[in-house]
Amino acid sequence: MEIEERIRTQIEAILVNDARNYTEIKNMAEDDEPLDASLPTEERNLYHRIINSYRNAVSEVNKLLEENIGSLSGFYRIVESIKEKEDFQEICSQIVDCILQDFGADYCSLLFPESADTLCLEGICEDRKFLRIHSKTSLLGSREFEQELTRMAEEFPDCLSIEDIYKEPRFNNVDFPGVVRSVLCLPILLRNTPVGFLILSHSLPSYFHDNHIRVLKILGSFIAHLRLLHQEGHLLPQIQPASASTPRGAEKQDIYAVVLMEFDAQDAYGRWIPLYKDAIRDIRSRLQRALEEVESVLFYGENDLLALLPGVSSENLPARIRGLRETFNRWQTDHAEDHRNARMNMGFSVCEGEEDFSRTLEVASAVMHPESEEEPRLSEGA
Repeated sequence: MEIEERIRTQIEAILVNDARNYTEIKNMAEDDEPLDASLPTEERNLYHRIINSYRNAVSEVNKLLEENIGSLSGFYRIVESIKEKEDFQEICSQIVDCILQDFGADYCSLLFPESADTLCLEGICEDRKFLRIHSKTSLLGSREFEQELTRMAEEFPDCLSIEDIYKEPRFNNVDFPGVVRSVLCLPILLRNTPVGFLILSHSLPSYFHDNHIRVLKILGSFIAHLRLLHQEGHLLPQIQPASASTPRGAEKQDIYAVVLMEFDAQDAYGRWIPLYKDAIRDIRSRLQRALEEVESVLFYGENDLLALLPGVSSENLPARIRGLRETFNRWQTDHAEDHRNARMNMGFSVCEGEEDFSRTLEVASAVMHPESEEEPRLSEGA
């Protein structure tokens, strides 16, 4: 504001001086008229137009500056949150969480379809935030959305920006949730070959602009480097191993972490179908033994498990997710003969204070089992 006042004063002084000169010249021609040092109407209008244009320009510059500082702060928070992480899924979940929080996106996904087992991390933030990790070839439960979006991204290897997805004929048959209107899709490139995609969407059309794209391109290159390190095993060991458990009393007790887990396996025809109920019971017993005394694992519906983790905050939740996944991996190793192809898909969120816990479960169920999910959900008996 000090700079604005100084520039405004200078502009006003120039215009007033010009007006005085104009008046003096006029008086030289008409000696009987008094000296008028005020701004004539034309000069006064010009002055207001200049000041208004200047204020609009300064406001726009300040807005862009705030956005850039916010983006850089978000990027810094991403780096800080993952710099001591070794697990790639945990790193990706932290990145998705930070993007939802700091970049204003309503939906964010990291998709790696070319890996040995498809890895997809999705985060959605409508009335509350919920993250999902799965191995399905679908985004938001829609295989068509994933296929068309990645196909279009190959046509725009630099960055695919869709200002209004409802005006794109390729997606006419896709039923989108409210968080999808404007979409960004950035390929994650290794050796000029896409190995994954960073996807953002917002409920408003034309939400993303060039500054978003610049920062996200830097983030995409950063993710590509992390992917390379994890593929080729160049990671250094941690100085202090991260613990999957949280010491009792170290967290606020008015916080509940919610983890929803679904399990499926391939049948003889290559279809992904829900895991047998007996196997899920066995997994539940194994998970329960790995949890703290105040934590529990319950059945949620026919084939899902719900873990309730009192006192676990959003900062400590990724480590707990890793612990649950490692427990499942050990169970799978012990039952490799029968369940070699089994997989666990996870979704998680945090409910704090006076938030509606039932609403958290509704969001979890909707995100984990979208109505548009096209993969077969066959029953294998109890």
